[in-house]
Amino acid sequence: APCPRGWQYNTPDLMKINKLAVETCFWPLYEVIDGKYVVNYKPKNKLPVAEFLKAQGRFKHLFRPGNEHMIEDVQNEVDKRWEALLKLAGEE
Repeated sequence: APCPRGWQYNTPDLMKINKLAVETCFWPLYEVIDGKYVVNYKPKNKLPVAEFLKAQGRFKHLFRPGNEHMIEDVQNEVDKRWEALLKLAGEE
Protein backbone atom coordinates (compact mmCIF):
# COMPACT_ATOMS: atom_id res chain seq x y z
CA ALA A 1 0.00 0.00 0.00
CA PRO A 2 1.24 3.50 -0.73
CA CYS A 3 2.67 5.45 2.19
CA PRO A 4 2.67 9.23 1.60
CA ARG A 5 4.91 9.93 4.60
CA GLY A 6 7.47 7.25 3.82
CA TRP A 7 7.40 7.77 0.07
CA GLN A 8 7.50 11.54 0.57
CA TYR A 9 4.74 12.84 -1.67
CA ASN A 10 1.61 14.87 -1.01
CA THR A 11 -1.46 12.75 -0.27
CA PRO A 12 -3.54 14.41 -3.05
CA ASP A 13 -0.90 13.13 -5.52
CA LEU A 14 -1.70 9.46 -4.79
CA MET A 15 -3.54 8.83 -8.06
CA LYS A 16 -0.82 10.61 -10.03
CA ILE A 17 1.84 8.39 -8.40
CA ASN A 18 -0.19 5.26 -9.09
CA LYS A 19 -0.73 6.23 -12.72
CA LEU A 20 2.98 6.96 -13.19
CA ALA A 21 3.84 3.58 -11.68
CA VAL A 22 1.65 1.85 -14.27
CA GLU A 23 2.55 4.08 -17.24
CA THR A 24 6.28 3.50 -16.63
CA CYS A 25 5.75 -0.27 -16.13
CA PHE A 26 7.33 0.03 -12.69
CA TRP A 27 4.11 -1.64 -11.47
CA PRO A 28 2.64 -3.50 -14.40
CA LEU A 29 -1.00 -4.47 -14.23
CA TYR A 30 -1.39 -8.19 -14.74
CA GLU A 31 -3.02 -11.24 -13.23
CA VAL A 32 -2.49 -14.97 -13.30
CA ILE A 33 -5.58 -16.99 -14.16
CA ASP A 34 -5.31 -20.77 -13.88
CA GLY A 35 -1.54 -20.44 -14.19
CA LYS A 36 -1.71 -18.22 -17.28
CA TYR A 37 -0.29 -14.69 -17.18
CA VAL A 38 -2.58 -11.98 -18.55
CA VAL A 39 -1.37 -8.40 -18.99
CA ASN A 40 -4.37 -6.21 -18.18
CA TYR A 41 -2.88 -2.92 -19.36
CA LYS A 42 -0.10 -2.06 -21.79
CA PRO A 43 0.85 1.63 -21.91
CA LYS A 44 0.51 3.11 -25.40
CA ASN A 45 3.43 5.46 -24.77
CA LYS A 46 5.52 3.97 -21.99
CA LEU A 47 6.99 6.77 -19.89
CA PRO A 48 10.57 6.77 -18.58
CA VAL A 49 10.78 5.37 -15.07
CA ALA A 50 12.43 8.65 -13.98
CA GLU A 51 8.96 10.25 -14.15
CA PHE A 52 7.74 7.88 -11.42
CA LEU A 53 10.90 8.22 -9.35
CA LYS A 54 11.13 12.02 -9.37
CA ALA A 55 7.54 12.35 -8.14
CA GLN A 56 8.60 10.94 -4.75
CA GLY A 57 11.02 12.33 -2.22
CA ARG A 58 12.30 8.87 -1.28
CA PHE A 59 14.17 8.73 -4.59
CA LYS A 60 15.62 12.25 -4.56
CA HIS A 61 19.15 10.92 -4.03
CA LEU A 62 18.97 9.33 -7.48
CA PHE A 63 18.75 12.78 -9.07
CA ARG A 64 21.91 14.19 -7.51
CA PRO A 65 24.75 14.91 -9.94
CA GLY A 66 26.77 11.79 -10.66
CA ASN A 67 23.91 9.36 -9.95
CA GLU A 68 22.51 9.26 -13.48
CA HIS A 69 23.72 5.67 -13.84
CA MET A 70 21.43 4.64 -10.98
CA ILE A 71 18.35 5.84 -12.85
CA GLU A 72 19.60 4.05 -15.96
CA ASP A 73 20.01 0.87 -13.89
CA VAL A 74 16.45 1.14 -12.59
CA GLN A 75 15.15 1.76 -16.13
CA ASN A 76 17.06 -1.26 -17.44
CA GLU A 77 15.65 -3.48 -14.69
CA VAL A 78 12.09 -2.25 -15.27
CA ASP A 79 12.47 -2.85 -19.02
CA LYS A 80 13.88 -6.32 -18.43
CA ARG A 81 11.03 -7.29 -16.11
CA TRP A 82 8.42 -5.84 -18.48
CA GLU A 83 9.80 -7.88 -21.39
CA ALA A 84 9.87 -11.01 -19.20
CA LEU A 85 6.23 -10.42 -18.21
CA LEU A 86 5.19 -10.00 -21.84
CA LYS A 87 6.99 -13.23 -22.67
CA LEU A 88 5.22 -15.06 -19.82
CA ALA A 89 1.92 -13.74 -21.17
CA GLY A 90 2.79 -14.83 -24.71
CA GLU A 91 2.83 -11.22 -25.94
CA GLU A 92 6.45 -10.89 -26.99
